[in-house]
Amino acid sequence: MNFIKKLRSFSIFLLLLVSLILLAACQNSADNKLSMPARYGNGGRALAVNFAQTFPERYAGSEQENSAGDWLIKRLENLGYNPQVDDFTFTDNSGKQLASRNISVKIKGTGFEYTGSNFAVKTTLNSVNERFILIGTHYDTPIKDKQAVDTVSATGDGIHNNAAGVASLLTIAKEMQRDRPAYNVQLVFFGAGTQHFAGAEAFLEQMSVSDLEQFEAMYNIDKIYAGDKVYAHAGQNSVIEGLKKSYEKRKKLYEMTDVYYNYMLLTNNDFSLYTNQNIFTVEATDFTEPILFREWTTHLGDHTPFDQVGIPIVFLESFEYDVESYDELGQESTDPTFNVVGGIIDCSNLDSSAFLNDYYQIAEEEKQENVFGDTKTTETEQEDNDSDDPDKMDVQSLEELRNNRQIDRLERRINNVAFLIIKSAQRGDNDFVPKK
Repeated sequence: MNFIKKLRSFSIFLLLLVSLILLAACQNSADNKLSMPARYGNGGRALAVNFAQTFPERYAGSEQENSAGDWLIKRLENLGYNPQVDDFTFTDNSGKQLASRNISVKIKGTGFEYTGSNFAVKTTLNSVNERFILIGTHYDTPIKDKQAVDTVSATGDGIHNNAAGVASLLTIAKEMQRDRPAYNVQLVFFGAGTQHFAGAEAFLEQMSVSDLEQFEAMYNIDKIYAGDKVYAHAGQNSVIEGLKKSYEKRKKLYEMTDVYYNYMLLTNNDFSLYTNQNIFTVEATDFTEPILFREWTTHLGDHTPFDQVGIPIVFLESFEYDVESYDELGQESTDPTFNVVGGIIDCSNLDSSAFLNDYYQIAEEEKQENVFGDTKTTETEQEDNDSDDPDKMDVQSLEELRNNRQIDRLERRINNVAFLIIKSAQRGDNDFVPKK
């Protein structure tokens, strides 16, 4: 009888032990998923589609642009913010005067701590903690003056320009409440961005001298969905002459690429961030000799007014810069599907949430089938993943890598662009670390 009792007790103990092991394994799996970078879910994607389809004709100064602004204000209020709304007027391309609005919120940063031993540098800490970054995107969309008549019917609602950018900035607004910036941050949704960046011009004009003195950098998110690759650029103000560049003006770009590599976004998320790495020169009116066309772009946007007054900028867009000469530059996408609009989806009826979402879903499924075969995890792979070696980097199984690819293009780009900026807002100079 005692033997049976002992056996029963041992069985219960063994069952509890196995249950605890399984529970711990499940918890570790859940923790790993939560700790993966840029795993913000499909909320940003849903916002982009909803915004584009609800306000497809949100042209600068239009009633729909005004309604889109009301929608943004409500979303920001739902996140707990108190948005500031600044009205401005602008003259459109036809000479007509119209009205629009900039919508912004401020986020207090944690500040930095100085961990170095240079007393002179330490005395600058207070001034560093007063500095702020501006993150912006425009919420209007251009008139679709190109119609791809040879393609399936598509109604351009501006998912590419610039509902995806709006959704990425809203994602930043949400996630910065949890993953706080070190710098003070101002998020701005610019109105009338397609009219010579009128909203950005108006915003800059109302800034005080002290604001400009504390201005660390400006990040601009624009047209990140349909182009072949996502690029980050420094400003034109980072070019000195010939092959020379200003490190101080490009430092924020380099910090962002550090974030990209440190968090292994290609491996973890199947997301690639590019910089323009061309090795040819271009003529420029402000320079006496040709300048190297590398790590910056001639594309204008909401970053341009800030670039022109010497503020360091990082401009994010999707395009194709893999060309042999400047004359070859011009296509957002080299995909033959978009030949009917010259490779430029922007300003065409193919800038359509219905068309692009369906097209990229099919295209990425076909690409995935070509890349992956049998996704069964081998015993060797499982042993590698279960290793307790603290110096060994986690290795994802083939199945996990395939799951990463099942995150669709729009969600992937919205979330990873947001993540890059969130983490960049936590990076200071050497020996300056965010306060806990």
